[in-house]
Amino acid sequence: MTGHLGRARIAALLASSCVLAAAPALAADRHISVPAQPLAAALTAWARQARVQIFFPTESIRGLRSPALEGTMADRVALDRLIAGSGLKVTSDDGRTVVLAREAPQTRTATQDPIITGDQGPGMGGDIVVTGIRASLQSSRETKRRSDAIVDVVTAEDIGQLPDNSATEALARLPGVQIFRNRGEGQAITVRGIAQVVTTVNGSEAYTGASRRTLLNSYPAGLIGSIKVYKALTPDLIEGGIGGAIDVQLRQPFDFKPGLTVAGTLRGSYDDQAKKPFYNGDLLVSGRWQTGIGEIGAMIDASYVRRDYLESYRESLQVQTTTATQSVAPAGLGAGLIYPTGILIKRPKGDYERPVITGELQWRPSANLAFKLRATNITDINHYSDNDLQTNIAAGTVLRNVVLVPGTKIVKSATFTAPVNSGPRSNYTRQLLDTTQIEFGADWTSGIATLATNAVYTLSRQNTDQQLFLLAFNKAPVINAAFQSDTDWGGLSYTYANVDLTNPDTFHVRAYSDERTRQKGKGLQWRTDLTLDTGEGFFRSIKVGVRYADRTATYRDGTSLADLNSLALPLSAFPGGGDPQIIQAGFGGDDAVVPANWVQYRSTLLGDPAALTTLNRYVLSLKGQGALFSDNDRPAYDPLKAFDGKEKSYAAYGEFKYGLPLGGIDIDGVIGARVVNTVLSIDGTQVTSSRAPATGSAYVVTNTAIHGRQNYLDVDPSASLVAHFTPRLQLRLAYTKTFSRPDFSQLNPSLNLTQSLAATGTLTANATTGNPDLKPIRSTNWDASLEYYYGRAGSFSVALFERDIDGFIVNTIAQETLPDALALVNVTRPINAGKGTFRGVEAAASTFFDFAPGVLRNFGASATYTYIHPKQELPATPASLAFTGDATGISRNSVNASLFYDDGPFRAQVAYSVRDEFTLAYTLANRANDLKWYPISRLDASATYRFTPNVQLTIDGTNLLARPQRAYWSTKDVTDRVYFEGRVVSAALRFKF
Repeated sequence: MTGHLGRARIAALLASSCVLAAAPALAADRHISVPAQPLAAALTAWARQARVQIFFPTESIRGLRSPALEGTMADRVALDRLIAGSGLKVTSDDGRTVVLAREAPQTRTATQDPIITGDQGPGMGGDIVVTGIRASLQSSRETKRRSDAIVDVVTAEDIGQLPDNSATEALARLPGVQIFRNRGEGQAITVRGIAQVVTTVNGSEAYTGASRRTLLNSYPAGLIGSIKVYKALTPDLIEGGIGGAIDVQLRQPFDFKPGLTVAGTLRGSYDDQAKKPFYNGDLLVSGRWQTGIGEIGAMIDASYVRRDYLESYRESLQVQTTTATQSVAPAGLGAGLIYPTGILIKRPKGDYERPVITGELQWRPSANLAFKLRATNITDINHYSDNDLQTNIAAGTVLRNVVLVPGTKIVKSATFTAPVNSGPRSNYTRQLLDTTQIEFGADWTSGIATLATNAVYTLSRQNTDQQLFLLAFNKAPVINAAFQSDTDWGGLSYTYANVDLTNPDTFHVRAYSDERTRQKGKGLQWRTDLTLDTGEGFFRSIKVGVRYADRTATYRDGTSLADLNSLALPLSAFPGGGDPQIIQAGFGGDDAVVPANWVQYRSTLLGDPAALTTLNRYVLSLKGQGALFSDNDRPAYDPLKAFDGKEKSYAAYGEFKYGLPLGGIDIDGVIGARVVNTVLSIDGTQVTSSRAPATGSAYVVTNTAIHGRQNYLDVDPSASLVAHFTPRLQLRLAYTKTFSRPDFSQLNPSLNLTQSLAATGTLTANATTGNPDLKPIRSTNWDASLEYYYGRAGSFSVALFERDIDGFIVNTIAQETLPDALALVNVTRPINAGKGTFRGVEAAASTFFDFAPGVLRNFGASATYTYIHPKQELPATPASLAFTGDATGISRNSVNASLFYDDGPFRAQVAYSVRDEFTLAYTLANRANDLKWYPISRLDASATYRFTPNVQLTIDGTNLLARPQRAYWSTKDVTDRVYFEGRVVSAALRFKF
């Protein structure tokens, strides 16, 4: 008897499940014939031919396939070839019963080249223990090769040793994945140009606050065993991602050898921009024992991550043009000269702390029954202290000493007098993200059937508090500016001619704001799956399942903004203002001349609750500010910025795995469909502000509850085919349909209606709102992947893909009749209207130089290349112009390359990545203000020495080139910003017992 669980979603819960195949005695040599098929079915077939019973953990090999096996050989040799690279090992073999288990993650055991099978003969043997980079590459390769879905994998080299320091950074190494870095780390992720990706942890849906996705950068490397990126989904995978799915696999007790395992990391790091050390660590304690009630595993895995950063950039803001009447010297340059609307230098500074803990119990009372209980808590505390100095340039400003970029009408440099309505800004943000996930599951095997069930409860909150303190010049500053300087990296360089930026008397307080946002998401998800392993015929296995998800999302936001410009109060008048902060110099290694220091309200006071209360009470006492901070000295929540959403989804799927020989080629694949019914309700507030009969009279404001409801059905078929031309060469083809639900914030029905009836009888009525009737974005997907595998860790693949997407969300204006409206209202709301076609090519290769002599065989290399054509078509609406072009934030070309060395005790790796230019934002009303990014490149390196089998030291460096990111407005002759990140070096001591 045997069973096969298939489902990444239950990976953590059901890794303990076991299967069984029956019969009597183990033979020495016999003819073995096992076609390429799902690995669970192949193990069943082997057991029948070897006439033994076999037990193995089904979830560990979900989606893996075996190579074809044909020839006369020993039963054990055949078994070793089947499980090579699968993560399984033989833990017991008495000649009648064979027990397989997941091997400890620090080793991989392969009897011989896992790609070569029957032609090697029975005499080849001898276990080879593979560790480090080689083991990581081999495990990732075998998971990809044997998977039913189109997937790429990052596997940890050892406990706590993902190739990078967070989930997000590790994913950037994979083909088709692009990330955008900000505040010292990778953040926004796209897969094949698409941001709508479902995120899961151990196969269960994960999200943060009221959003649809979790923040993957919150998951530290120390807790992760592997990360899978599914690019073409099978019916058993959770819906919700037109870009695919990203599954983070955490460690589990049954991953480790019997007995007690203790492992940990102590890391110290230094950022050369922040000029500050910071420290991280993680500790894993796991036990696995045989007891009178069966096998029991228990694990606690805890991590603490801290990162201090200081970034800096200098920027020329969006462009404007001179008019025919504007004063420009020297004369004769004509109208239409291009110059910025303002200049800015900014110092984003901050830190984040991420204490994370996960605990898990696994119990296997018998070989065919297993249970699991997991609890994970992720806390992500961010402090942002952003200080910047902005100087506006008003339309019509007198420009003197103008020099143009040769051959253009772009102002290269000029002298001008700026208005007094700008100056230093201090922006302090504290953000708390706290997510708890509790999971319980069980699986049971009997005969050819495996039944698995699990339930997950998630509670997530996201609290954000932000204060902004603005100063303004007391007298108009004179500025000598080179907007397009001749410095190493170009862009802005300037000085103030007549003001002392470090003197508080240079400025007065212009404005102050306090904002708080509260998000909360909670939900229960439950699923049950039944798998039938039907043998070696056309139908290899049949799998059906159901899933129920019930989640709520709440959002509240309140802002109090005090315009204090007319009061002209000095900084010293405010609590704490008598001891201002002097902003220190940044831009390490930059040769541009910009202000090095300026005075600012001390941002640490904005982050202190007691000091904040004192400040708010003082502002409240000022003239004209009596309506602010009306909720216990904090801003009251705005009903327009609030919603309560409830969503239930009911999903059922069915799929079968098939296999057949066709023209001498083994063919297998998966055919099935997933049906999902979504029931949504979302509540908000309609705010009506009416003024009548005369312009200038007071508005009358009324609030009315407003509700949105939806109920829709999606049927998503899928079909895949894998042609095994040889044990090394295979071709995958896949057709799938997927969908992504709109974010809750887009569904928010809250509506702001403003109408004014003048004495003349003229009515003005406008409204803005979300759209609770938004439908999912839907995609039809085509994939092809040719894959060649060789050696112990070698692979080469080329993939083609196309995503035909319908339902992109755009804003429109339509005249509508609304309750309480005096006439037709111009309503701005989002609708489904846009289309897109995302096509591309991915290529990936990795190998160790096993063919080379001597020490050279310890070297290896890997590389990926991705080309994406992310075409998006947005129709013209009353609120926006038509647009056809590349989707924002996506580079058409990206490359990753690594060179590594691994001889066992010592291993090292150098990794280089580059992505070409991309458009970050379009300004359809004025395409001269399209914001585009230059190519971004990055060099990272690490080296590890193992002193003993249990202790090793790693030295690594990230962003070693320290090249700034750069952007420009439409043309490269108009630089937007030059953005410097820190270079970080780290030392980590790792131990394992």
